[in-house]
Amino acid sequence: MNPAGNIYLIGFSGTGKTIAGMKAAERLKLPFVDMDELIQYRTRKSIPQIFEEDGEAAFRRLETELLEELSSKHRRVVSTGGGVPINAENREMMDKSGIIILLVASPKTIHQRINSRASRGRTLRPLLGDDAPTNRIEQLLASRQEAYSCAHQTIDTENISHDAVSIKIERISRELNGGFGLRTEVARHG
Repeated sequence: MNPAGNIYLIGFSGTGKTIAGMKAAERLKLPFVDMDELIQYRTRKSIPQIFEEDGEAAFRRLETELLEELSSKHRRVVSTGGGVPINAENREMMDKSGIIILLVASPKTIHQRINSRASRGRTLRPLLGDDAPTNRIEQLLASRQEAYSCAHQTIDTENISHDAVSIKIERISRELNGGFGLRTEVARHG
């Protein structure tokens, strides 16, 4: 963990990484990067198009290349794609270049949020299908549990606003950067 580096937000689609991340970046006066948005901008393709035309492996390579670029920069709030931590190399890059915060919510809440976004015209994730069924969300969450365990901190976004999540992200960042919080507890009791 590098508390002076980036703040990486990981977690499943629909847990609030983008909106809470933007708000946290604003609070911390740091640049914000949404990896999915940047990949779409650079490739001039939607993520479903990349999956369909180039395949999932090509998309995962794009994620790793972008993460490598971002890990060489400092002090950014980065919203990662839900599958970024699956790759061990990605987990290692994030760990060495920042703090990793996992945002979580129940499969039912994720289902509601994703389908609400779809009704507003936002693209669904290719691995979930058109209606993001709850059982598929549960399966993907279970398959990613080990990958998501790389997080240094976890924030449950279930029943709180994006603003409240952003305040928690800010607090975690300031505690880890300020030399108090966890490290002080260890020093006091160690």
